[in-house]
Amino acid sequence: MSTITIEAPESRSNDPSSLTVESFIQSAIKVLSWTLGTIVFCLAMIDFYAQTYAHETELALQLAQTEMLEQNKDLRMSEVNQYIAGTPSVVTRPADNHTQMCKKMKQYTWKGFFKDYTITVYVGLGENPSIDFVHGPGEMVEDIPTHTLGKAL
Repeated sequence: MSTITIEAPESRSNDPSSLTVESFIQSAIKVLSWTLGTIVFCLAMIDFYAQTYAHETELALQLAQTEMLEQNKDLRMSEVNQYIAGTPSVVTRPADNHTQMCKKMKQYTWKGFFKDYTITVYVGLGENPSIDFVHGPGEMVEDIPTHTLGKAL
């Protein structure tokens, strides 16, 4: 045998529109929360990829520079593009802190939504100059020992 429960008329709401307004508000809050969460997540991913590309490029350039130094060769500016991850904007400027070693620097900047990540590559003179130093986004230039002569550690 089955039992059927019947609600008393007093327990039912007299205003049927109050139930739909409450459910509409709850649905609107859920949709708004999911939309805002999705937007923040996408913006954070843009920033994450910018940081990742900058860090990967820094490590690749430093590793390539170290490998070339072991062979008594210099990493040249013509070889840099193969180590660049993503699509950074590039600006060439006169060298700032390392003018005794380098005459100009190239700044590669990856734009994130919350922050920009920049790698500075200090280059020497000539038509195809050598890369003397790679400064990444997490490294302070002032903390680098002067005895390294601009070479990566």
